[in-house]
Amino acid sequence: MNKAVFLIFSWLVFAFSIQSQNLDSALNVLDSYLGDSERYIKEMESKISSLHNSVTKHFSQPDKLIQDYTELYDEYKSYKYDSAFYYASKTKEIAAISGDVNEVAKSSLRLMFCYLSSGLFKESFDLSNEIDISKCDTETCLMFYKTMARLYYDMADYNRVEPFRENYIRKGLYFSKMALSLLMPESSEYLSSIALYNLKLKDYPTAIENFNKALKNNKNYREIAINASSLGYIYTLTNEYDKAAIKIIDAAIADIQSSTKETVALRLLATLLYEKKQDIDRAYKYIKVALDDASVYNARHRKIEIGQILPIIEKERITTVEEQRNLLIWLFSSVFVLFVLFLLSTIIINKQLKKIKIARQTIEEQNTKLLIINTKLTETNSIKDKYIGNFFYNIYQNISNLEHIYRLVNKKLSTKSFDDLAKSFKQSDLEHERENMYKSFDETFLKLFPNFIEEYEKLFTGEELEQSHKHSNTLNIEMRIFALIRLGVYESEKISKFLNYSVHTINTYKTKVKNKSWVQNEQFEHKIMEIKSVKTDS
Repeated sequence: MNKAVFLIFSWLVFAFSIQSQNLDSALNVLDSYLGDSERYIKEMESKISSLHNSVTKHFSQPDKLIQDYTELYDEYKSYKYDSAFYYASKTKEIAAISGDVNEVAKSSLRLMFCYLSSGLFKESFDLSNEIDISKCDTETCLMFYKTMARLYYDMADYNRVEPFRENYIRKGLYFSKMALSLLMPESSEYLSSIALYNLKLKDYPTAIENFNKALKNNKNYREIAINASSLGYIYTLTNEYDKAAIKIIDAAIADIQSSTKETVALRLLATLLYEKKQDIDRAYKYIKVALDDASVYNARHRKIEIGQILPIIEKERITTVEEQRNLLIWLFSSVFVLFVLFLLSTIIINKQLKKIKIARQTIEEQNTKLLIINTKLTETNSIKDKYIGNFFYNIYQNISNLEHIYRLVNKKLSTKSFDDLAKSFKQSDLEHERENMYKSFDETFLKLFPNFIEEYEKLFTGEELEQSHKHSNTLNIEMRIFALIRLGVYESEKISKFLNYSVHTINTYKTKVKNKSWVQNEQFEHKIMEIKSVKTDS
């Protein structure tokens, strides 16, 4: 009991403090609760398991058995429709055998609650006609009036066509008034009921005041969720959207803590975020959770309500993803054009350098000309080395991002009917692009360092060379690692991303190669950096 009081107190402190937080912080708190929802479900399942154990001990005691079944019903009624219906039916069977009119009426009202929560309105009306409260106690009468009020209010929300809607609300108000006459003024139940009565009368200021009072006095998570959700709904009607979001978040958190699946809070929050905050990603995330909850509970009318907004949010989200994909394609195309221009510029520059070298050979002494030309070549090659290394890495980054988008879109749309979109992304296309990139890298690098393979193999003895290099215009994986290092790409993380290996694998390759070389490990990369970009005669 002390633990339960502490948890409730902690939640109340949180509910009060969250008012001063901005919406983003509140949403982050909600996300953390959603991530921890399984813990609350396990706690409820553990409690239910204990109640099941109690049932086995009381099969021969009808009074205690009804009490056990009622407790199980209370746990299941907002968690799982089928189980709640089963135990409500059980209490009715036992009550009918015992002839307890009061208990029969209560059991029927429990069944009626199950019907309502699952959207079975006709069945609810049929069952209500069978309930006779003329010989029932005050508690049962109150239960009847509140259930009937909810039936008519839910029908008004479900059927918005006039004059039927107004007629349902008027009847709901009648039963709310009857329930209020049996409640103790200023009690939390009275405040919740009078606030709902004010809401249906569209007296929003009074409803807000009473709902806030009810929240302060209430210690039940389910009631807290109902009151907070109702407050959030009122704030949406008065265009106070940040206040509405905060209250609905309070309700959603209370639903999570009570493992309630028959809920409206997440649906309301998703709709608000989509329509008023344009937060498509979060709206999609919350509406999917709301649909899962409604499916777990088997709440038919909740699934219909969610079905009205889910396709709209989903379409908007797909449009956003497509725009991002198109942007990445445009960026990749631009990078490719720049790469082609770079190659052309390199060819032109090389031709100009050759002309300059010939001209200077006719004017200056041989040694002076060689010194100047070598200095300029060293300078140019240094810049060129760095630029090529960074350029290839940038190409990889774009391919990697595009690959990520492909996978993300395929994953999210795999269960939908967007076959043409899914078919347009093929892993084989990405692999083909990657192989072309490696081939282009090898060719360009060996043009810049034509003696790289020869100098690289000199760093090993004959016994340590696993096999001769069969293709003079390609590099194997070990050579590519040290080719990138020669270009100035030293970080293993960048090398791993470019070559599509893990950092661990890259480091393993580097260590393996260094261990095979006759050069000391700490000197190996220095030897690689000494390989010249222009092949010289010995």
